[in-house]
Amino acid sequence: MTLSRKEFLMSLGGAAVGVPLGVVGQRWRYREPPPPEPVPPPPEHGVRSYSQGGEDVIVNCCFDLLGIKDITYLDIGAYDPIVINNTYFFYLKGARGVLVEPNVAMCEKLRAVRPEDKTLTAGIGVTAVREADYYIMSEPSWNTFSKEEAEHMEKSTNGKITIQKVIKMPLLNINDVMAEHFQKAPTFVSIDAEGLHFDILKAIDYQRFRPKVICIETMVSGTNKTIPEIPKFMAEKDYVARGGSLVNTIFVDSKLL
Repeated sequence: MTLSRKEFLMSLGGAAVGVPLGVVGQRWRYREPPPPEPVPPPPEHGVRSYSQGGEDVIVNCCFDLLGIKDITYLDIGAYDPIVINNTYFFYLKGARGVLVEPNVAMCEKLRAVRPEDKTLTAGIGVTAVREADYYIMSEPSWNTFSKEEAEHMEKSTNGKITIQKVIKMPLLNINDVMAEHFQKAPTFVSIDAEGLHFDILKAIDYQRFRPKVICIETMVSGTNKTIPEIPKFMAEKDYVARGGSLVNTIFVDSKLL
């Protein structure tokens, strides 16, 4: 039986495996398949926090979820411009605001590091008095206008934190600050005023000024206990807790939810 050339090659299986006719009998060179297209890295999800317990990132998440873009802030008790600061995150994003800090040395640092913010060297008062005793503690971040708080710090730390001296410092009304520097409520208010957090919170005129988000220290200094009156008061003002840390609680205006 005589086979044609084509039949002979097919009997060898060349065509069956896809070898072009005419190459059987030649050395077959294996070729590596082309490399796969590179897979792009996933987008970065994590962001750096400058707050004590990630409060700035939580507040930023609230703004994102609520679609709030135009951000301003009032930072009461700003202290350091970067470290354990609730508003530096937003400063880096281009937001601007007012920093209130009675520590003169820290005000100089605030102005140097954050020149586009307005820094006020004063405390926030809760009465008509416009000057008060300011207790300088051995740990400056615990300076306070409250004599009771200063003495509580000494006692709760067994004398590790002590009163160094007492000086007079000016006080500002929180509503006057908002009216003068914002003409309306700032988007975000952060309150860290040793021993006077709740009093300052109660001093806000919520009929005139309703910050969208408020972050306030709710932990009793020197302990792990919280101040239960603060969440109750905020609920009365139609704010709800939507995050926070062991130290601070973040409240959002319920009208936005």
